Amino acid sequence: MTLSSVRAGLLLTLVIIWASVISEAQEGLKKTDRRGPVTVEVTLILPAATGEPIRAKVVLDTHSVALDSTALDQIVVLRVADGADVSPTAVEAAQDSSHHREAVLVFPPVAGAGTIRILVRNVGGIAERSFSWELPPAR
Repeated sequence: MTLSSVRAGLLLTLVIIWASVISEAQEGLKKTDRRGPVTVEVTLILPAATGEPIRAKVVLDTHSVALDSTALDQIVVLRVADGADVSPTAVEAAQDSSHHREAVLVFPPVAGAGTIRILVRNVGGIAERSFSWELPPAR
């Protein structure tokens, strides 16, 4: 075996390990609530740097309830440390059907580390679903 083959094998192993770590980290940012006839999944997308917006991918799935009149930007809010609820400032990558809704909601930047909550209200007979994460200290 040549030195270049060993290096290539080592590089491939490192890439596979890195991809696995990234995938596990993203899975840790995904939260699911299966109560009622609609499953709600929220994945927090951490900002790359301090001062950038918070993004959350929100997915609604059902086989028994029509979601045609459900507007994600009207039922999802970000609750910040002082208890204030903040509506999304933008909606990205929206996909809609009668039994599946999905979008990335953009919220203003949050100052400092601490707990943030994404609230999804009035979906599938559930008044409020709460998803929370601890934000890491500023990078």
